[in-house]
Amino acid sequence: MFSAQSSPQSRRAYSLLAVLLASVAGAVNAMGFVALGAHASHMSGNMASLGESLAQGRWDTARLPAQLMGLFVAGAFCATGLLDASRHRARGRHVAALLVEVLVLGGVGIGLASMPDTRAPELLWGFAFAMGLQNALVTRVSGAVVRTTHVTGMLTDIGIQLVQMLAWVRDGLRGRSAPGLWHRVRSLPSAVQFERTRLHLGLVLAFLAGSTVGPFLFLRHGAVTLVLPCAVLGVLAALDVRLTVKPAPSTAPDR
Repeated sequence: MFSAQSSPQSRRAYSLLAVLLASVAGAVNAMGFVALGAHASHMSGNMASLGESLAQGRWDTARLPAQLMGLFVAGAFCATGLLDASRHRARGRHVAALLVEVLVLGGVGIGLASMPDTRAPELLWGFAFAMGLQNALVTRVSGAVVRTTHVTGMLTDIGIQLVQMLAWVRDGLRGRSAPGLWHRVRSLPSAVQFERTRLHLGLVLAFLAGSTVGPFLFLRHGAVTLVLPCAVLGVLAALDVRLTVKPAPSTAPDR
């Protein structure tokens, strides 16, 4: 969990997990749009599209956004069930969810490779399921601090936290004049109060990097590009096996 009670090692490990998953989400979301014409994790847009289609009585166009939202929820359901089932483990709590995502993305990659010009909605279903699974995984791991598959919340948090950072620097002036201000400015990059700010900035940049590199490689090399996010997920699963955490008590599930 990203909490004050977590050890620095655990917080660093979970921060790395979140940043790498944000890059995977950016790559998968952007590649889904390039290959299949839709953003698989953009549930606000899918909900708006569903409402517009229903308002116009266009049942044919309402079907896909409804399916994507349903598969996103199914992925979240799957991840939560797997995490609950493994919450008593000291190691590898997240391996099952990560490997399911690898299998789903690998299946989508095989479908894209075998049908290069397809717009089959079933492949988008796979992307949506994987993104729902990943979003639930990171939400549970971070205690609802982080969600890697969409950027709106992260940008909102960054805006709020920037005001808090400016107020913190300003408070350095009180009673200590310029030296106090300088001390606050120097301490800002490592201040524990803004650990979450640094994490959210890292997540946004990782999502942007994935959104850039993923389509760039996909347009040049095709579906084989999905090997990269699958490899990242596999590495995270291996690291998770090595990370020891305190098992959750049997009387209270993780929150």
